[in-house]
Amino acid sequence: AWKNKKRLEIYGVGNSGVVAQDAQHKFFRLGITSQASSDAHIQALGATMLQPEDCLILISNSGRTRDLIDIAEIANQRGAIVIGITSSHTPLSEKTKILLAADNPEGSDQYSPMASRLLHLLIIDILATSVALKMGPGLTEHLKSLQSCLQKKRFNA
Repeated sequence: AWKNKKRLEIYGVGNSGVVAQDAQHKFFRLGITSQASSDAHIQALGATMLQPEDCLILISNSGRTRDLIDIAEIANQRGAIVIGITSSHTPLSEKTKILLAADNPEGSDQYSPMASRLLHLLIIDILATSVALKMGPGLTEHLKSLQSCLQKKRFNA
């Protein structure tokens, strides 16, 4: 179903914005056009352009970031599929159609957000792998072609 979607938008702010960029890279390698953004204005514009066949992934450790909650409401009004990678029982989790719960014991320690980032990256890896498996055997040739292209960018050892 993912490969049939028109658009894939991936949004986060702060540390979650970095995870969104990583997700964009993973889906791009699979041949899925996607856009990651951590800018609230770009996110609002992008969410407003979503259609019912489009998908939005929102990434937030706290699940309480106002901008992302607003974006989820816009995307829901547009009929897009809203996926949340966030903590359970939060305002953001309540606005998602699909919740990929990222509950962790990290708490509010703002000086070491490593656990939540690793958990979010793990969920993105699982999601991308699941999508890749659904894409079937044609993906293998695509990935070989990408690898061949990248090899040309490296010096021989």
